Amino acid sequence: MSSDGNNRFHTDQSMGVSPLASRTLKLSGRDVSIRLEPSYWEGLNEICQREDLTVEELCGDVRDRMEQQGRRAPQAGVSLANALRVFVVGYFRQAATERGHARAGHGQGRPFIATPFDTVPAARES
Repeated sequence: MSSDGNNRFHTDQSMGVSPLASRTLKLSGRDVSIRLEPSYWEGLNEICQREDLTVEELCGDVRDRMEQQGRRAPQAGVSLANALRVFVVGYFRQAATERGHARAGHGQGRPFIATPFDTVPAARES
């Protein structure tokens, strides 16, 4: 697994939503620029650490699988960035358990707890 500065993508979730961050990856010998939100880059880095892959290997695998699916049933307009977002969410959804949700404080009518949106909304002026 490479050490390509993964820590530079660590975000402070209390800061809310961040602008897109671009990275250029070498996929099948070609430079490919991908723009994702920092939290998705962070998620990809975590997945790569768990699966002992580089970001380039994982993104290349996602791209290859996306192309294979496209040959069977063409899906116009699906970018690699969108496919990576779907992959990250799917990966972590598969890892989520009831016990993990309980530890995170989920299921108490407070869906924003421990997310980038976990802030108290400002009172509206009438």
